[in-house]
Amino acid sequence: MSAEPITIRTCLIVLVGVLISTVSGAEEDTLKVMIAGNPTRIGIASMWLRVDPLTDPLVIPARVREGYWTQSEIQRFVRLYFPRNYEILLTYDFMILASIEIWMLSDRQQKMLHDGVLEGIGGMQTRSVMSGHGYISIPWAESMLSDAFPNDADAVVSTDYVFHGLPMRVVFNRHPGVPPVLIPYADLSGITTSFPGYTTSLAIPKIGAVVVSYSVGPYLYGYPGAYSDPEFRNPGWIPHSMFWKYGKGVTWTLQDNFGVGDVFPFWNTNYNPYAPDMVLAMLIYSTGRTLPADVGQVHMLRSQFIEYDTIRGLAYSLIEFVDQFGASTDKIVEKLDSIGETVSEGKRLYRQNLYEEASELMDEALSEMDAVGREAMKLKDEAMMWVYLIQWLSVTGVSLIAGLVLWTLMVKRRLYREVAATRMRA
Repeated sequence: MSAEPITIRTCLIVLVGVLISTVSGAEEDTLKVMIAGNPTRIGIASMWLRVDPLTDPLVIPARVREGYWTQSEIQRFVRLYFPRNYEILLTYDFMILASIEIWMLSDRQQKMLHDGVLEGIGGMQTRSVMSGHGYISIPWAESMLSDAFPNDADAVVSTDYVFHGLPMRVVFNRHPGVPPVLIPYADLSGITTSFPGYTTSLAIPKIGAVVVSYSVGPYLYGYPGAYSDPEFRNPGWIPHSMFWKYGKGVTWTLQDNFGVGDVFPFWNTNYNPYAPDMVLAMLIYSTGRTLPADVGQVHMLRSQFIEYDTIRGLAYSLIEFVDQFGASTDKIVEKLDSIGETVSEGKRLYRQNLYEEASELMDEALSEMDAVGREAMKLKDEAMMWVYLIQWLSVTGVSLIAGLVLWTLMVKRRLYREVAATRMRA
């Protein structure tokens, strides 16, 4: 597999996430999410969840990758940031395990997570058995924690299957008994459902697991799940995403991983712009919250939150730049604070599923941000005008003085006095 083009950027995002998440304060109605595993994959999940007002992610690298951290550094991260006791763990609502090396967690930590699911913590694990490599997948299958997820990891690692490069497609299960977690996204514009299949893994549902989407391709096997799609065929249809209830918790298994570049394209926003929304839908369902009725509106609302954060960051960078020239930025900062209060209210409404009201506030906030942006640019232009004027006067003044000296000494020769001739005495 070729190196991903955003590895350094993702690495920095993960590191910042590790340092910030431990001190960030979540709102009362915000869902606390633990994300652990491959630095690249958890970096993607962290980006998706960090911009969403509903979630407050804690990021823990838990897999060694060349160019990131050593095993001793990873184990140190786990010791520092994994919840210190079971009571603290129970304050979390959801866990995402993305291509984790399970031995990075101690037996005690694995049992804490397993028992946490029994007590009602939701969960998601990716890449079927975490990896196509046996030295990673077999320990995962043997772990207690894999028992809490709907994929039959023991059956997967004991099955002889191979990767393939032939086309496959994602089919959403339309059985009426399947909860509408992903089906609202099935017919939306922009979702690409056909991909090369060289990265797909085998996933086998346990008894009672509900397959929400299928991977359809030239597979030698077929697994319908608890409620099979009316067009299900065997072989050729295997689980792409599925869930089940384990104790009081609802957990998910994804056949593939969060995508980077051309790898795992379904969970990659370059191919599927709704990938973050689908992951959030699984999280919402697992935590017992109400699924949005209009997923298109919610997608647009999340885009507005991202747009606001981007514009706000640019505005403060511009203010900091202008402030260095002594310009007064107090009025602009006051307006930004006022807009921030509007956005905070919009986020509060969003967390309460009042999407229409939240969207109206975000429209208002973004409109005001445009006006503030124009005002900040005007202030910057005024400040730079004085800078340019002073520079012009300085250059012009020096040029005039240099010209006057040159004219006086070399042209007019006003200060020139001829040296008198002398004669040698005999």
